[in-house]
Amino acid sequence: MINFKDHHWKEHHARLTDLSRHGVGIELPEKLEEGFVWFRNRVGGFRGGVLMWCRPVGSSFRAGIRFVPLSIVEETTLREQLEQARIHKPLQVPERIIATIMASMTKVAGENYLDASDLLGDLDAETEKPRKQ
Repeated sequence: MINFKDHHWKEHHARLTDLSRHGVGIELPEKLEEGFVWFRNRVGGFRGGVLMWCRPVGSSFRAGIRFVPLSIVEETTLREQLEQARIHKPLQVPERIIATIMASMTKVAGENYLDASDLLGDLDAETEKPRKQ
């Protein structure tokens, strides 16, 4: 999982409690912050999702993850970035990852499809960082 706050990767182990066509419920021993979750194996046909909420239930925590549909290209790009994060290298373009996830989430919501560039605006061709307005 990569949290949205500081873009750090951390592995977590959880127990699946609920599964729907839009997401999954999990139970785990620790509280998680919102972020992007990459599943070790596909869950419901998806490779990842966004942790939407996490709250205490007794001595453990329950959390909800909304699936993110990814094209082959998006999945490959995210997987490459996540592999770098797993070995504690900084993400090359965290803005690109977040924009890709957000654009993909609109597919689940049934909204008009957005491309990651719609959320990022213009990117500098050399640095792939958003251009300053």
